[in-house]
Amino acid sequence: MPPPPSVARQVAEIAAEPDRATAYARLLYLQRTYADDPSAAADLAAASPFALLPLLLRDAANHDEEVAASALKCLGFALYHPVLVSTITGQLAQSVLATLVQLIMTTKMKAICNLAVWCISVQQLEASVVEDKASTLLTAIAYALDNPFGSLSTTFEAVQATMKLGSQNPKGMRDLSSMWVPPIYRRLLSSEKPERDMAERCLIKVSSVILPPQSSLSKEVASDLEQKLLSSMINMLNDPSKKIQAVKAWGWFVSLLGASAVSTRPLLNKILKVPEQLFTDPDPQVQITTMVTWRNLVDAFFAPQALENVDQETVLSPIEPRVHASAQIKKIRLIMMPLCGVLLRSHNITLSSSCLSTWHYLLYKLGDLINHLSILEAAFGTVLKIIFSSGLHNQNKPLWSFCINVFHNFVSVRVRHLSSPGENVCDPLNQNLLSQTCTHLKALLGVHQIKWLPWDVTCLDFQLGILSSIVNPELLQNMAVEMAVTIMDSTTQIFRLLLQGVRLQCNSKLADDNVAICITKVCKFVKKLFLDLEGKQKSNSSAVLVQFGLQFVKCTVEELDNSMLASGKYELCLDIEQIKEMQYAEAECSTKLSYPRIRPLAYMEMVSPAVYLTALSLSVVTQFTGELSHGDAHQLALIICSSDLPENFHAAVAFLYMQIMRQVDSQLRIKWLLLWNKVSKRLNEQMISYLKLSCGASGHDVFCQFFCYPFFASSKGYLPMTQDLEVELAIEVYGSLCTNSNYCLEASYMVFLDHLFEYFIRIIDENMSSFQANIEYCLEKKFEDITILSVLGKVVIGALENAQILNYANQDVEVANEESDGCRGPNIFLSCLKLVNRFMRLSSFGLKAIPAAKHQVTNMFFSSLSTFVGHLTLAKDIVLLFEIIGDQLTEWLTLSSTLYLERQQGETIIDQLEKLWLSIVRCLTTSRLIYDCSFLQKQHLLLQVAVNHPHKPISAAATSIRRASGPGNAGLQHERCRSVSKTDELSVDRSTEDLNCASDADRTFALEELSVSRMLAPPMLSGRGVVTSNSTDRAKRNGESLRISAGLGRKRLKITKYSGKAKGLGKVTGNSFSPQWVESKVCRKPELILEMLKRKR
Repeated sequence: MPPPPSVARQVAEIAAEPDRATAYARLLYLQRTYADDPSAAADLAAASPFALLPLLLRDAANHDEEVAASALKCLGFALYHPVLVSTITGQLAQSVLATLVQLIMTTKMKAICNLAVWCISVQQLEASVVEDKASTLLTAIAYALDNPFGSLSTTFEAVQATMKLGSQNPKGMRDLSSMWVPPIYRRLLSSEKPERDMAERCLIKVSSVILPPQSSLSKEVASDLEQKLLSSMINMLNDPSKKIQAVKAWGWFVSLLGASAVSTRPLLNKILKVPEQLFTDPDPQVQITTMVTWRNLVDAFFAPQALENVDQETVLSPIEPRVHASAQIKKIRLIMMPLCGVLLRSHNITLSSSCLSTWHYLLYKLGDLINHLSILEAAFGTVLKIIFSSGLHNQNKPLWSFCINVFHNFVSVRVRHLSSPGENVCDPLNQNLLSQTCTHLKALLGVHQIKWLPWDVTCLDFQLGILSSIVNPELLQNMAVEMAVTIMDSTTQIFRLLLQGVRLQCNSKLADDNVAICITKVCKFVKKLFLDLEGKQKSNSSAVLVQFGLQFVKCTVEELDNSMLASGKYELCLDIEQIKEMQYAEAECSTKLSYPRIRPLAYMEMVSPAVYLTALSLSVVTQFTGELSHGDAHQLALIICSSDLPENFHAAVAFLYMQIMRQVDSQLRIKWLLLWNKVSKRLNEQMISYLKLSCGASGHDVFCQFFCYPFFASSKGYLPMTQDLEVELAIEVYGSLCTNSNYCLEASYMVFLDHLFEYFIRIIDENMSSFQANIEYCLEKKFEDITILSVLGKVVIGALENAQILNYANQDVEVANEESDGCRGPNIFLSCLKLVNRFMRLSSFGLKAIPAAKHQVTNMFFSSLSTFVGHLTLAKDIVLLFEIIGDQLTEWLTLSSTLYLERQQGETIIDQLEKLWLSIVRCLTTSRLIYDCSFLQKQHLLLQVAVNHPHKPISAAATSIRRASGPGNAGLQHERCRSVSKTDELSVDRSTEDLNCASDADRTFALEELSVSRMLAPPMLSGRGVVTSNSTDRAKRNGESLRISAGLGRKRLKITKYSGKAKGLGKVTGNSFSPQWVESKVCRKPELILEMLKRKR
């Protein structure tokens, strides 16, 4: 088979072929065959320019349509193929373009015109060649666009050529846009949908070239609108099927008019008639399309050139007068008007989303102008307030979440700008809400990034106004709880960012006057929030609103420096109405209670921001009629107990006492006690640090006044309702306050307790009659527990169980003298005993009123007191004990004597008094005060009452004291201690005689007296007088002994000798022991004692 002919030969044969149609068919086949073979294509390209190209240009103008068409197809292929077109340069390329232009303009054959335009659309000539022929090319294309043959195919090819030239020569195409764009946009109103779609696709393709439009194009568009296009659009609005087509065309016309032409008021008013009708169209799809095309007006008003060359890091003052910004306000308001209208009336989520998309696009197109305050208010704040004012519900949640995240971005830019690079103070977007935003809206946050600049604190009012629209109480109260919580979390996060921005700005360079303005605005905003959230409804929503307000206060306290909140440099007027009401109530109150002296808050006085916020927080508790949750009370406690703001705490204490004067129900009183409980716990956790912040006694006064509050929780002096809960709240605090193991070793804490006990004592003394009335009232109403006694009893019991108080009491004098200052620290032992005295007096009122009651607190008190007394070791402390509580002990013994026959079974008051009295007598014996006649003489009345007490163990123990305190013991000499006084002898004789004729009950009494004597026998003492064996050990050793009278035992056994030598209250040798101890050792055998009794008979 012979080899195929060469490319050159085949080209020569084609050129010589007389049948041109056949020749071009063969050439086209040859081009397609070699198109994918670079080597063959290069050979073909080498032969074509000079052999074939002139023939193609000549035959393209042939009157034979088949020949001309075949030639143009081959020419088009040569212009498209990169290898073939590379050989078409210079003059030859210009000849090609000139031939194509001529064919388009002059041919009478549609197919030839279409193919000529097609050649232009596919050509890959050098850009310089195209630029040289741009004008003529565009003239021909414009001619083809006008569709001289009435064929859509011609228009299609012309559109394709337009897009091709636009990509090759954008500048030339833009400069000459008035030549070729009008034929395209006019087709937007065509009755043929393919033609409209084709024109729109072309405009979209070349929009980057023609927009913003040249003035010549704008004028052309304006002229067309005036003459025909506008009337055509308006007429199309009468046909529902053409409304969308009309509004799409309107959008393109607005874009092609440009800013200068659109700013012409007469023309603008005319073209706005089209969307004006469509924004209220009943068809949502028409409204959505209109909303999308509305962005074209945004593009026309705010061209990109106006927004270039702006430094991102420049801080733009929002109130800086800017002529350019002011000039844009009218345009912005025009754009915003239909947006706001749609958002206000639309219930279609798709339409509203489209509206927000257009709004966000406006913010993006405004560039740095969006940061100007007037533009913020007109363009930004208006939509936010509309969305937020509708509340949050399932239907609008995507819209609400989108807006809250846009607002978050705006507020956070201040913090991002001023914070240091390593400081992460800016909260991220709320991802939970962001995930619920519409997909296309969520995409806008990343695509169209608004050019936020750091805001100035002088626009704080604007941001607070937006927050106010979010937390509208009317909406929140009727909202589902989960929705209200969502709002609370998001708004609190933004408010915290806002405060961080204020703090950073104030710390950097802001003058004191501006700082004061900022703080005042924040406090007033929180006040307005509280006043709006009055919480008059007993509902979960109201409770959420209270929690909402407290979180705002907590954020303010945490984020603003203490130097701003409590420095004294910044003050504001205390314009809280609740303060005013409490002042009136205090003036009119005729209460019988004597309150602690604490400076009250005064309406309209100048106070620090910290005090203002505290008073504001407490006022919401007064207004809120629902149940205060533990969480809300804890939030308030955190606000009040700000560690660096003691003034804050003082204001809270003043408020607590001021509200007592008002007539309140039990529920409100419970709320105050719950708050008091939470604050007390907070204080108790960090008491030492708080005490260090307080200044001496004056600082302690505030704490003491606070801890005394439960005693005055009602202006009537009693707590008639919900007693159990009220008592529980107070007791829980006092139990831990007096026995706090973490601080009991701290001297400052013990000083505070000393001060607190003195405070309690003073309050009780000043209000004794009122407290007595309280007790009588509670007993009259048959309450199980008496509040005053339960609360005070817990304080006293806690004090008695505080081991550190005993440590202070039992310090040896020599140890005390080792201290540098020579003192024993706080005189808390004395204060504790005084408090015991007051409780014994108050509790006696209850026993007198209803002896048969349980008196549980009193029983526990006497049990703790017995234990406390049993641990006293020093004589001086025991003497002090008798000096302080001796009169009350006498009163109780007297009272119990008269009520003895009515006592109940079990562990009653009498039983506890017995334990207490035995502990006291044991202490007297241990300390050897039992031999101190001068001391016992002072206690004559007490001992006389005890001796005559009908309860035999008490009287027996008192009798043993009398026997041990005869005249022979006065000098504490060994011989006198051993001798028996005449009085004692007479007593022994009387006892002997009485026993001879005694009944079984008398014998029992005698046995009890001896048992008591043994129990009270002093233990062996070490060299320093410290107890070496306790009463419990003695009881175990002597458990088998019988109860025999001490005097009787002494008489029967005639014990006259014992080892050891008495040396007063001084040191006793290790081998020494007391006569009573000998008695107990000798008289331990029951059989011996019974035998003595029988012989005596």
